[in-house]
Formats: sequence, C-alpha cells, structure tokens
Amino acid sequence: MHPYLLQSLDRCVARFSADPRCLGLALHGSIGRGETDAYSDIDVGAVVEDEAYEAVKAEMPGLCAELFGPISIWLPEGERPNYCNFAFLFEHGSDLLLTDFELISRSLLVEWRHRPDRILFDRTGLLAEVQQMERPAPAFGDAQVAHLIDTYWVYAYLDGKYWRRQDLYKLLYVQQTLFQLHARLLNLLRTGAEGSWWAGDVARFSTRDRTHLRAYFCVAGITAAARALARSIDLFADDARALCALRGMDYPEAREQAVRRHLRDMGLPVN
Repeated sequence: MHPYLLQSLDRCVARFSADPRCLGLALHGSIGRGETDAYSDIDVGAVVEDEAYEAVKAEMPGLCAELFGPISIWLPEGERPNYCNFAFLFEHGSDLLLTDFELISRSLLVEWRHRPDRILFDRTGLLAEVQQMERPAPAFGDAQVAHLIDTYWVYAYLDGKYWRRQDLYKLLYVQQTLFQLHARLLNLLRTGAEGSWWAGDVARFSTRDRTHLRAYFCVAGITAAARALARSIDLFADDARALCALRGMDYPEAREQAVRRHLRDMGLPVN
C-alpha cells in the first residue's frame, strides 16, 4: 500500500475522532482484513448521528481534499437516505491514488448490521456492538436454486438463434449473463450464500472453479486482456469526446490523462 494512503488515514482518525457528530471510524475490505499489497487502496467508513448526516455529507468533498489531496474525480456511489460511498481519485505528487470513503448514519448501521472489518475508533461502543451482531444470510431455498438453474438454461438456449444470426453483441450479452449466473451458483455451492461482488468472490474460489469461469471470456490471457484494455479505452475516449462535443460540454482531458499515466506506471501498454 502506498505510504501516503496510511498517512492520510491517520489524519482521518484525528479529524473524525475530534468531531462529536462522528460516532466511529472503521475499515473495510483488504485493509480491514489485513490483506493489503502494494496496490491496495483504502476502504474507510464513518458513522455519524442521524441528525448530522446531511451536514457531514455536504462537507465531504472539501474535507477529503484537505485530508487526502487535490481530488481529480469525485464519484458518489450507492447513494440512498443516510448512506453514500464516495470513491475518489486524488493526486499526491505525480501519483494518482484511490480511496473509498463510506458515510452512514447510526440508525442505518444498526438496521443493516453493517459490520466493520476493523474499528479505528468507537466513541460509544456502537461499532463493537454491531461487529458482534449476527448478520442473517438471505434465504436461498430449493425453489430459488431451481429458478437460477432454469434461468441459466433459458439464456443458454438463446445462444442458438444468436449464433445462427451471427449476432455478436447478443452472444456477448448472453455470455455475460451466463457468467454471472454461474458465479452465483458456485458461491451457493461453496458457501451456501450468493456472494456480493463477483470479482471479489471469484478471487476466493479454487483454481478449478476460477478455470471454469474463465471459459466464458473470449480474452482468457493476461497479455491479451491488457491489449484489449489499451484498445478499449482509446475507443471509449473517442466516443466520449464526440458526445461531449455534441452536447457542448468540456471533455475532462486532464482526468483521462491522469488515469492513463497511472496505467502506464503500472506497466500497462496504454498510450
């Protein structure tokens, strides 16, 4: 993990622990589980009093710029009442770094039983209490399993006519759907639950299971995937510029170049 991310995290702890509106700060993901590597990012979450949520949310862009650095891209995700995850890219010298900062209210934390992986500070003991709560797994009975399998075969059937029509894009659509259904089924087979994010779930699968899932992809090798990425982002950039021009918008050239620079630094063959 980039050392500056850890320094930024220390500043977060100091700032939020001094704010009486904040009940606690916690880590999620690889950093919370102690599984980071040189490329890991930070997943941090703050719990605030319900009545303070909207005020703290409004402060987040400026506060994160102060604690982390100049923000290049600010991306709210999963926004709903009393919850939002802010994914943002920010600059530190010549580096472009990523953080996910989750903001959640007290009542929603308890309602969801949203357990932290690692607690950084806990003003009232609420986070420790939630961490000990059992989070009931969603029921997935025989009828749901049968429905999943039936869905798979119906979509597999569609491949027949799309192949006869030589309709590449519908074939790719079906392939994507079949892959996701298969990943859900493997999660049920191995863990009894559907899983949450397939890319994270698959990383914990056996070599055998991962090999089976790779059969769905036309691009199966890492070198070919890198070449495909380089080409696809070029095409996306061309189309995005055309759309911005059509709508009279400014295209975010600096953001694109910052991401390209980062990808080159990572060793990917991008322009």
